[in-house]
Amino acid sequence: MALKRRISRRQAADDDDDGEGDGVDGRLLPAKRHRLASHDLISTLSDELLVRILAFLDERVLLAISPVSRRFHRITSDSQLWRPHYYRRFILPRAHRIPGFRAGATAASTSRQPSIPADPEWERRRRGFIDAAAAADSSAALVHQVDWKKQYKLRHNWARGRCAVDQVPVHGVDRSPPPEWQTLVKVVEGLAVTADGQTGLRAWDLKTRKLIAQTSLVAAGDVLVSPTCLAVDDQRLAAGVLDMSAGFHDGTFGVWRLDVEQSRLTLLFRQTKSYLGHLVAIAYRHPYVLTATSLGFISLYTFDFSDDDDKHCSDPDATSAESMRSRGMAAEKSTGDALLPAPHQLTSLKSHSTRLPLALSLRKTATSVVASIVYTFDGVGGWAIGIQDLDIRQPAGPSRPDVVNSRVAYTLPTQTRKSATPSAESTPARSPGQVLDSGENGPIRLCYSHPYLLATLPDNCMVLHLCTSTATSLTISPGIRLWGHTSGISDAEITPRGKAVSVSTRGDEIRLWELEGRVGGSSVEVRPRPPTDGAGDAVDKNLWFPDNTNVTDRKNWVGFDNEMVVVLKEAEDGRESLVVYDFT
Repeated sequence: MALKRRISRRQAADDDDDGEGDGVDGRLLPAKRHRLASHDLISTLSDELLVRILAFLDERVLLAISPVSRRFHRITSDSQLWRPHYYRRFILPRAHRIPGFRAGATAASTSRQPSIPADPEWERRRRGFIDAAAAADSSAALVHQVDWKKQYKLRHNWARGRCAVDQVPVHGVDRSPPPEWQTLVKVVEGLAVTADGQTGLRAWDLKTRKLIAQTSLVAAGDVLVSPTCLAVDDQRLAAGVLDMSAGFHDGTFGVWRLDVEQSRLTLLFRQTKSYLGHLVAIAYRHPYVLTATSLGFISLYTFDFSDDDDKHCSDPDATSAESMRSRGMAAEKSTGDALLPAPHQLTSLKSHSTRLPLALSLRKTATSVVASIVYTFDGVGGWAIGIQDLDIRQPAGPSRPDVVNSRVAYTLPTQTRKSATPSAESTPARSPGQVLDSGENGPIRLCYSHPYLLATLPDNCMVLHLCTSTATSLTISPGIRLWGHTSGISDAEITPRGKAVSVSTRGDEIRLWELEGRVGGSSVEVRPRPPTDGAGDAVDKNLWFPDNTNVTDRKNWVGFDNEMVVVLKEAEDGRESLVVYDFT
């Protein structure tokens, strides 16, 4: 039986053709596609509904559709769209490191709803944990005022090391011979405070790169004493007030107040004389000042209880009302623009075995203020790091504060492998009291922000210790080596959140570290963007791009806040400038 061949659809069409086909040579032309009138379905949607739809998209898509139109740019910049992305990328990984964190439940809830809607009331109803008190909570209101897209961009740039770079000249003229003391710098919340013997105390706005205020450091009798250490107190920075304290080569210290709105620096207190050696470190948290001298003396002062108050309390004829009135006058002076009263020395310590470097710290706890002294000393097996905590408590009434407890801990002695580069290359040229002798073995710099203790070593690495403090004990964990630098480290800084920045003395190697909850630590090198000029004019790369600066330039100091990293650069001819790396 012969098989029937299946006729194709095209062949059947040819058979049905009557010879008057539409095609050429008997071939059919493709059918014309009906073009439907385009309907704009997006413009009819409300902004709230678009935000709900865009809440299901990831960060890359939001950034891709942002340039489509002005409306899309405005909607994709909505802060509440970026809040869940910020949470999942930067908050949730930290939460997973918390013992007992319910990661499974969080992951399940995240998979069901990929993003948090923009409407806070709808969000709380969906999650099912709204109560009457939460709606009036002031902290919740502050959360919704945060620009989450800006915060996401900031953290993203910080994690990638991407930033813009600029310079603020501190000393623009050549100084011959070079100065004996280096410029001291502190950075806090977009402000930089510099101190040196030539220009005095100055405050800079890092966002505008402009000078805010300046005052002289000349003491009584027109005597110019060079500053050797600097500290800032940012307790009242939210109100536009920044307090600072500077220590000097003659062993004295002073306290100043910066009014940001009025651009004014006011001297609050200046010590007249001291016989304990020049100051090498200072910590200030009003009303307490902690100082360390080159001769090994540690002194703790308070402005809350002056010597006059001590006389009132020791005098049996002095009434309680007089004591309270005296304390009230002292408190009024400490909070206003008037001069502070002479401080009262709470305690003084003397060490015969410690040596530089050392670090001082003042922090507030729930029940007391803790003064910490971190120092270096030599042991049988090498050098070691010690830390001593002093608990300061303010009793009820007009009594003076007391040091109620003291705890000491130290690391095991260790040896440092010598660096291939000369020690002068990796030793920051600060003051003579802070320069490590080339024959000594030990850290170059100590930085302590509880609970993190960071030490820079001459072998191009750092050591991280974790300090655990309770009411009765103080312990230091074994050190963790942090590798990454290819040359000598001149300075490093760390925050209580485990974020650190380190800088090499020569070249332009700056590394950002995330040390919270990490065993070995991770770092990324700062990579500034190349300079651009929208007008098409040539940009002086030597001025705007520090990577092209002279290789002999030194990086003596590094500091940072949430948005910027600031490096103090010194040229061979003595010129100094602040190199600002902006991550916003």
